[in-house]
Amino acid sequence: MKKPLFFLAFILFSCSAGHNFSQDKALFDASAILVSYKSVADMNDAYFVIRENNFFEFYRQLFDSVKNSSYPGRYTKKGDTLLLHFYNPKGAEILGSKALIDGEENNIRFFK
Repeated sequence: MKKPLFFLAFILFSCSAGHNFSQDKALFDASAILVSYKSVADMNDAYFVIRENNFFEFYRQLFDSVKNSSYPGRYTKKGDTLLLHFYNPKGAEILGSKALIDGEENNIRFFK
């Protein structure tokens, strides 16, 4: 009984969103940063980084130390709007699935 349960768990975790990112991680790491946005809070700063090859990453950092959460993804661009496709769906729950970039003001806004 333990073996079928183990294989079921293995299949579920291997099909998760993180598994898809592991396939793209080398290209993600090799992609240069094009632009970065930062939001400063009392204890947890948030960063949104746009990279080459249509990658992005949203992450939080506690007191300028290590990342305590990271949500990478891919984007498609239509005009000044980015359509965000997170590897982990929780990223879309936090930020939304669209981002509007204002180049003149150098800011970004997120929408569900």
